[in-house]
Amino acid sequence: MENLILLFIVFVALEAYEAYWQKSNTFFGLIEKNFYFYKKGIFTYLSMNPTFFYAIFLIFGMGYDGFWMLSIFVLKFIDILFRIYMMQKIEKNEDLEILLSDDIKMNLFLRYFNILVYPSLFLISTF
Repeated sequence: MENLILLFIVFVALEAYEAYWQKSNTFFGLIEKNFYFYKKGIFTYLSMNPTFFYAIFLIFGMGYDGFWMLSIFVLKFIDILFRIYMMQKIEKNEDLEILLSDDIKMNLFLRYFNILVYPSLFLISTF
């Protein structure tokens, strides 16, 4: 049980880190911050998403391979792929209006939603 609490706290801390460095008032601002690290290199960008690797560690290293944990992994994988796709479009000076018609305001709920959802799904996956 103590091990589970520690793993949960680490998950929350890593999600808080990701929410902090991506913090922006708009969705386009969030993409700009992602693009900043993407320009430095793909490995730098991927290292700025530690919860993806933490999910891999929890699944393969710790054996938490339930449905909800695999769902976290898939969601994080799709999220990273989508952001890389958008940043490649930006790099080629292509218009993002096809994907996003309006710039979405990032309120507190949207900004910190991941801190609530992913660690909670991890806890659910352990039972």
